[in-house]
Amino acid sequence: MSEVASKDGWRSYRFDEMAVMVNDRIDDPSEAGVEYYVGLEHLDSESLTIRRWGSPSDVEATKLRFRVGDIIFGRRRVYQRKLAVAHFDGICSAHAMVLRAKPGVVLSEFLPFFMQSDLFMERAKEISVGSLSPTINWKTLANEKFILPPLEEQSRLLSLLMSLERVRMSLVFLADSQNVLLESLFQSMCSRDHRRKEGAIADFCELVTDGDHNPPDRVQKGIPHLVVANLRDGRIDETGCTYITEANFERVSRRYSPQGGDVLLSCVGSIGLAALVPNDYVFSADRSLAIYRPITSELLPEFCMWLLRSKASQDYFNAVATGTAQQHLYLNDLRRHQVRVPNIQIQVGILQRMRKIEDQLLNARLRVAEVASLRAKALSMVEGAHLQ
Repeated sequence: MSEVASKDGWRSYRFDEMAVMVNDRIDDPSEAGVEYYVGLEHLDSESLTIRRWGSPSDVEATKLRFRVGDIIFGRRRVYQRKLAVAHFDGICSAHAMVLRAKPGVVLSEFLPFFMQSDLFMERAKEISVGSLSPTINWKTLANEKFILPPLEEQSRLLSLLMSLERVRMSLVFLADSQNVLLESLFQSMCSRDHRRKEGAIADFCELVTDGDHNPPDRVQKGIPHLVVANLRDGRIDETGCTYITEANFERVSRRYSPQGGDVLLSCVGSIGLAALVPNDYVFSADRSLAIYRPITSELLPEFCMWLLRSKASQDYFNAVATGTAQQHLYLNDLRRHQVRVPNIQIQVGILQRMRKIEDQLLNARLRVAEVASLRAKALSMVEGAHLQ
């Protein structure tokens, strides 16, 4: 039963009093009778909107059915903060939960915003189990207690939150258009160099390998151990990463010792994400990451990153990837990847042009972050109720 909280009308509820988990399991995705499949790779961190999806015919194994308005919550690696509201019927990964708000306790539109809050996400991280792939289970989450304002207050907050979300999405679409412009510019300028060299990308690299296949135990502090989730927008983001000891780093670095200018590529799960390693940055790479070390007289590291992020490369990765529940790229396929590499002078010119557009893109992303901060402030009174 719910308990009265310190504020007038505010009450404490178990999560299963706030929401119900929908466990409509689909054993044969191709027979689900829907057009859309949503995997965790299709969900964007911090976004309630589903902007990508696949087809049920592309996947196997048991999935979960969801309906319009349901919340799809990535229960695996919750630190990635993947949660969205369905605007179509479909099926989703069994590594997600399908949730529906309980009327009379929480507004259906308010619940997903509340679940995006730091309060909820931090609690979800705390109760997740497992080291390599921490996962939250429904029974544990169901018993967690949260304080909610009355429905009238939820409605007032919701109006502000939805306004902020509309602003955020307009900025996201602006960033998307900048990405399209970057890709178009890259393809156009590369095609102008008739002296470009063609061949396997391994011919332009000193090294093409992957990370450690037997990673050591994690510790609270130490050397960052990077996984796919730590690659974002061409950069390394340590959010949610785990660590290994310096002693264990000495062992794993015998396979791969990081060097500034290396390029990382995700090769397991969400394939095709690339990021440039900054100078003097020490880390341990998971086996889900491939590493390219360009021959700088032939291929500039930053250009290598953009080459891997290009549509032609992404199409190749999707064509050679294996696996259904989780896609894999293998080193032999990565090494034989055929590329066209302009001469160094052309590469320099292309990068100069692209950096200008990337600055505009970065500005749009900073504004998205500012809106996210305003959203967090709007939810701060709810979080504050838990501290009283």
